[in-house]
Amino acid sequence: MSSIIRNLLALSAVAAVAVAQDPASPPPKLDAPCADAVIFMARGNTAPYHDWRTFPYADATCAKLRAEGKTCDYIEIVFPYGGDYCKQIGEGVRNGLSQITAFNKKCPCTHLILNGFSQGAWIMGDVLAGPGGCSQITTGLDPTSAPGNAIAAALLWGDVKHEKNMPYNVGDGSDLQKNGRDATSLARLNRYAPVLRSYCSKGDPICAGGDDVDKHLTLFEKYTEDASNWTVGKINAAAPLCAAPTPTPSASSSAVASSVRVAGVASSSAAVSSSVAASSSAAAASGVAASGVAAASGAAAPSGAAAYSGVAAYSGVAASSSVAALPPAPTSPVYVAPFTAPQPYNDMCVPDITIKYVYV
Repeated sequence: MSSIIRNLLALSAVAAVAVAQDPASPPPKLDAPCADAVIFMARGNTAPYHDWRTFPYADATCAKLRAEGKTCDYIEIVFPYGGDYCKQIGEGVRNGLSQITAFNKKCPCTHLILNGFSQGAWIMGDVLAGPGGCSQITTGLDPTSAPGNAIAAALLWGDVKHEKNMPYNVGDGSDLQKNGRDATSLARLNRYAPVLRSYCSKGDPICAGGDDVDKHLTLFEKYTEDASNWTVGKINAAAPLCAAPTPTPSASSSAVASSVRVAGVASSSAAVSSSVAASSSAAAASGVAASGVAAASGAAAPSGAAAYSGVAAYSGVAASSSVAALPPAPTSPVYVAPFTAPQPYNDMCVPDITIKYVYV
């Protein structure tokens, strides 16, 4: 007789500060140019988008990549908080899969970095591995095909679903856990072991079953330098997703740049005059080309309230005409302006989650 696993979540606040979140917090950033690397960020519970706790990692990673002449940007995964916890997880996973897939179709040459903190780590883990405790219809991204094969690094911080004694664990909570994944979900997650890191500190109530909330909230202060260095190393070691453009001189003094996606997708070519190529290179070197890259991608970034309410509309990028022709490999260096200042916030609560599997 078949059995059904019913997941019961018991939530209780282990820390709370009764301070309302700033209603002027910005909407999530839903798009980015076709850069060398793009970080997908999933925030923690009660945090605003572009929060000050997690974004030092994005700032440090992109700064180090830019120092090497590479381009870097970020996109935020949209999901709500408040109400049913599993509904939040499910919406985050659906949106994450949609956003990552749509961006990869727009920018198949860009290496992807997945980054999630606390509740966001559970979401990112489920994006990779399928359901980790909440019922969903997904088995996670396949690392052997797009967009899974474009993921060069994935980082989970204070993961609700942290699994002890995994080779990708980092921190003195590596041998501890509170709520692990079931065998099937863990096996799927482990497919990404070569590009995965899971940070957990001893005493963290979320990933290690401890009772020191500060251990959870200071993970980025403790490990940002290590994580950003590791990520840059993974980007540098990753095989190209597209062949580099190869100019071929012709009688008309023009060059034809070809782009071939490594994953067996049909190649595309675009005729580019040598004078335009020269001017665009100069623009890139001068640091002006960042906005031009976004324009060249053929997809305007959503903004404002419309962007926040319309992830479904954003997923329509996959069907746009710009997807038909693969873009050339990113041109470096292209300077991406420093990101806006992260949003300060006070933690309203840190959910202490226990998952019970009841067989019926």
